[in-house]
Order: sequence, then C-alpha cells, then structure tokens
Amino acid sequence: MEAKGFANGDQPPAFLDVILLLGVDKDPKVACFGSSTDDDIMSEDTVLHQIVQGHARINRAAARICTLLLAAAASFALTVSAYLEDLRPTRVGAVLAALIVLHLIWRRRFIWPREFTLYANFLGYMFIVLLWTHDVELAMNTLVPAINCMLAMIFFGSLIEYHSAPTALAGTLCGFLLGVMIYTITQGFPFSFPLDFSYNAIAGMYAFGLFVTLMYSCFRRSIGLLLVIAILILLHIIATTSIKTNLGIALGFVGASIMYSWHLGRLLRRRILILIVLVSTAGIAVASNDVLLGKLVDGVRRVSLGIEVLQARSDVAGYTGFEDRSYWKQVGMEGWRLNPVFGYGTEAFRDRYGITSHSTPVDVLYNYGLIGMVLFYGVFVSLMWRLLKLSNRQVSSQRALVLAGVVFYIFVSLSGTMHYNIFLAAFVGISAGLLDFRGGPSDSTRTLAIKR
Repeated sequence: MEAKGFANGDQPPAFLDVILLLGVDKDPKVACFGSSTDDDIMSEDTVLHQIVQGHARINRAAARICTLLLAAAASFALTVSAYLEDLRPTRVGAVLAALIVLHLIWRRRFIWPREFTLYANFLGYMFIVLLWTHDVELAMNTLVPAINCMLAMIFFGSLIEYHSAPTALAGTLCGFLLGVMIYTITQGFPFSFPLDFSYNAIAGMYAFGLFVTLMYSCFRRSIGLLLVIAILILLHIIATTSIKTNLGIALGFVGASIMYSWHLGRLLRRRILILIVLVSTAGIAVASNDVLLGKLVDGVRRVSLGIEVLQARSDVAGYTGFEDRSYWKQVGMEGWRLNPVFGYGTEAFRDRYGITSHSTPVDVLYNYGLIGMVLFYGVFVSLMWRLLKLSNRQVSSQRALVLAGVVFYIFVSLSGTMHYNIFLAAFVGISAGLLDFRGGPSDSTRTLAIKR
C-alpha cells in the first residue's frame, strides 16, 4: 500500500529555494545558461525539473531513514526493558521523552486522539488519588510506568500519523528484532529458561512483536519473510508457556476471523500455498530439535491446562493458582463495594494485601473506583468505535489486526495488571494513528502544534 504521504520534512524545498541553493539566478530562463532561445529554455526547464526531482528523492530517503531510526530506538528500548532490570522505568521514560523532542523538532506537532485523552485523564486521576493514598512511595511503582505509557502512546501515534506509516512499522520491527536477538544470545531462550524467567512479561513482549510484524505485512506486497518472522515469534510465545498470552492470541484470532470472515477467506485463498510451505518447514525444523520441541510441547500442555482450569473454575493437578486469584478477586470486590466511586488510592490493594490482585479490573476498581474503570477501559471502547465507523474494505487487514489486539489485551487484562503496561500503550498509539488516518478527518482527533 502507499505510504501516508509527505509533509514538512519530507517535502522538497520550493522551486526558487532550490535555485538559490545551487547558487544560480532566480530567473530559471537565464540563470547561468546565458541563452534565451525556446529550445534552450525548454532544456533548462528540464534540467531544473530533474534537479528538483532529485532533491525531492533525497529528502524522502533521508526522511524515511530518520523515521526508521526513531521507531527502532523506541521499540528497542521497550523490548529491552522487558528483560533487563538495569533499564529502569525512569530511564525508559527518558528515552521516550528524548525521542518525542526529536520528533517535535522535526514535525512541530503531535497527535492527540480521544484514546490519549482518556488515558491522560486516567493518569491524572492516579495523581489525584495520592491525596488519600496510604503509601505514596509504593504508588511510584505504578505512576512512573503509567507516565511511560502516556509517552509511548504519543510517540508511536505521532510517528504513524506524521511520518511514513510503513517505514515507522519497519523501524519498530527492526528495534524489536534487535532486542529479542540480544535476549536469545544472552539468555538462551527459547532453548533454555533464564533464572527468574518472567514468562508473562516475555510473552507480552513477543505478542507486541507479532502485532507489529503482521501490521507491517499489510503494507507490503511480498510478505514471505514477514510470515516467517511471525511464525517464529508465535513459536517463541508458545515456548514461554504463558497461558493467558497464548489463549489471548487464540481468542483475538477467532474474534477477528468472525468479524472479518470474508476478508480472511480471501486472504487464505491468496496465501494458502506459502502458508502451507512455511508451516511445514517450521514443523520440520522444530521436530528436528529435541530441546525446542520439548519447550513447545510444554507450552501446549500449559495452554491445555489453562483451558481445563477455566472449565473447572478451580485448581487442578499441575496448577494451584486459581484459588489464590479467586481470593484476591473476592476481597477486592468486597473492598470496592465499600468505596465504589473514588477508590482507595494508587497501589492500595498491594499496600493492604502485599500483592496485586493479578487482575486489572479488580485492581482498577479497588484502587481507582468506577472513575478509573471507565477511563481505562474507555480506551478499548474508543478503538472499537473507530473500527465500527471505518468502512473502507481496502484496510480490512489493519482493522482485523487492531480488533484482534483489542480482544487480546482485554482478555489478558482479566488475569494480569495491564493498566500501566508499555506494550499495550504502544499498541494503542499505533492503532489510534492508523485508524485515524485510514478513517479520514475525525472530530475525535486533534493535532497539537508547536508554533515557531
């Protein structure tokens, strides 16, 4: 598909500016040529047109390289932060803030859609409830990552809106791949599990990479390599043995398939041969490596176990966490009923029970009440509303992926704390930017510009 066009830094300079830059007279008919015949004038105009075209191509190439580097830097920082403890949230925030400044120097504007307003209000309410929060120092564990989420939304959304969207996605994918390559080299995953392996966090990291890979493939004609990358990422997600991430991806795929069944059928008819070849090749490669095969089998068993737990609604052999989660849900809901509107303050649940509830709805209701619940989950509602309003069938692949992502993150949030997850924030930024552009002008989106 075509890039989103060129603006500001992508535009070639004005015609007269090019002539001045070359050190010639402002009159193109006599500048440095010393002739005024019709043939000579036509020749001069042709030369100047070629100069302008060449300058424009250089501008576009330079702009895309800069976009690629900005996106790669942000994506790399997010990816590394998932497994490198030394990269603290404050440092990630500093990186994102610096990249936003670079973007503003270049573009002097950033996108501010309805989703950002909702999350900004949610973030603001987090600070308001500090007035009755018992442990303010503990609250910083949520506030700093939440600020990073706001920065990630602004950066990725603006990158998609005001730069070449395919280039921004390509840069995001490159940064992600570099980060996971370093993780595999240093930690040995998926061939071995590192010490203190946080399987849900790592699975969330790979899930974001899967979304970016598939979204980027929507803009490319040749997608063979991207499908290979997507399959490899999916195998890594299975190997993490994260139940909620694997089930969330499955539910997202089913939801998108139901809503866009006609598009899925057309896509399968076009890509069925290459999919069969890639899946078969991946299966042979996995079967030939006993260690990797064992990790994938463990992952499949864990997912099957998760389904069994959901069906039984109680602990089963091999899984003993359901009763604990049920208890946290019970005490969280009981506490919320006593203070349903305003909540008890940031990190109040952890402060009282020594642990989070492992459920975003429970944590948000207990800590921030109905106000926080409406503001946070309103972000997902807003994205769904955009999908309903967008009727262009030419972008059905992007719409299906955004819907799958929304279903995925809502499901994962039921059994994890996602209201300050930076990969979710990046997903919202990318999705809002793409849907706003594809849907045309929208009253729900504003551009904030910095005047000269």
